[in-house]
Amino acid sequence: MFDRVQAVVEMVMGEDAVLGAAAADAGYWSEDNAASQTAECELFIATRQDRQQRAELREAAPPRGRMPKGLSARERMQRKLRTKRGRAIYRQRGASVEPVFGQMKECQDAGCFSMRGLAACHGEWHLQAATHNLRKLHRESVRRARSAAARHPNG
Repeated sequence: MFDRVQAVVEMVMGEDAVLGAAAADAGYWSEDNAASQTAECELFIATRQDRQQRAELREAAPPRGRMPKGLSARERMQRKLRTKRGRAIYRQRGASVEPVFGQMKECQDAGCFSMRGLAACHGEWHLQAATHNLRKLHRESVRRARSAAARHPNG
């Protein structure tokens, strides 16, 4: 998944662009994924379900000092998520990613797939995502047109 995201970043921002940090929910947690972190891309992957992760981040104090030796990959990731930087980056994930799913469910009735089979669901998901993006583009174009009309009422 991270390789696909990096490919999109390069496509949009140019071949020299790199993903500096990536935050992911617990569905992406594995020791292999944690080990795939590179010098260019630091990973912040939840190790527990989102509501449990958020509760842990709220309650636990940020760690101090160097990371102890002998921690498992999961323990290292949990510690990294509790740092001030880790909390800030993981908080951005909730603010930038999660609302999209809620908007798609609410506005487009995209709570479940209506077709069977992986290929059909894949296509349906792409259609829902395209519809979501087109709706956002349309709203922005209408907003800009109204703003321009308000600035120039006679022309």
